[in-house]
Amino acid sequence: MSVVIQDERVLSANSLFSKIQYKINFTIPNKTTFLASTDLLRDENKRVLFKIAASKIESIFFELGKEKKPLSVTISRKILFYLIKSTTEDFLESCYGRNIEIGENVLKNFFSATEVLEDVQILLTIPFHILINPKSKFFSSVFLPTYSEDLNTFSEALIDNLIVEVANSVSTLILNEFSVIYDVRKKLYQSSFLSLRNIERFRNNLAWQMRIKKFIKRPANLYNSQQGVWIIRTTGIYYRVIYANRSSDLITLKRYPLITLIFIESKDFLNSRVDEIVYYFGNTLRYTLTSIIGNIIGLVWRGIIETLKK
Repeated sequence: MSVVIQDERVLSANSLFSKIQYKINFTIPNKTTFLASTDLLRDENKRVLFKIAASKIESIFFELGKEKKPLSVTISRKILFYLIKSTTEDFLESCYGRNIEIGENVLKNFFSATEVLEDVQILLTIPFHILINPKSKFFSSVFLPTYSEDLNTFSEALIDNLIVEVANSVSTLILNEFSVIYDVRKKLYQSSFLSLRNIERFRNNLAWQMRIKKFIKRPANLYNSQQGVWIIRTTGIYYRVIYANRSSDLITLKRYPLITLIFIESKDFLNSRVDEIVYYFGNTLRYTLTSIIGNIIGLVWRGIIETLKK
């Protein structure tokens, strides 16, 4: 399917990206219960990073519209790869005033440790297509019948999610590759993360959260037809769970994520059997109380009545 931007969709997309840039002008603290690698950054640096990520996504969106390129999974992965690389380089350049090139090997190691590329379709391909065409087959195959049409706020939420994921990826990349340099911590991070000890503690907690997401939460969400998305508001960043049919991603799971599905299946099976056992013993107990004990009480009562008659 080719990406062709019609005039009315151009206006809608311009309006959407302008609104997102407006929201980023405010302080955008993390209002969720999840760690985000951007939590490390000072407010002004965080806004700069989000603005760069939003501008990169906007320019790529319109460039694809002009060139009418098909958005296959392979192309989407290359775009996401470029997005994170170029956003990282531009962000570091804005902070230090000189170009800092990120090597290909560094990026490959980063992507191998995350699930970002695995979710590229829901992150990038689908938002781009439904932003261009609300009746896109991508929208109908993933979000119908729960969402009957692509509302502007829905497109905005998906683009918000892409921006936050790119910003978090950039911040994680900097955390892993440059945090040992004190000048980086002094220039970019909040005062509470100036010490290496606090940085390492944050890195370990973030890595643990990413593993839980990759091996437990992601397969569970796929199985439940759910998708978590980051939402940008003028008051901060929030997290919402929406319906999303991702059967094609579910069948690609291998090794450890499959254990999560087996556990869920086993839990559902055991819960059903426990419910049956409780129901059976509940009926048995009720029969015992109403029949046997009731008859005994009846016999005792009749004996008392006969005794009183004498």
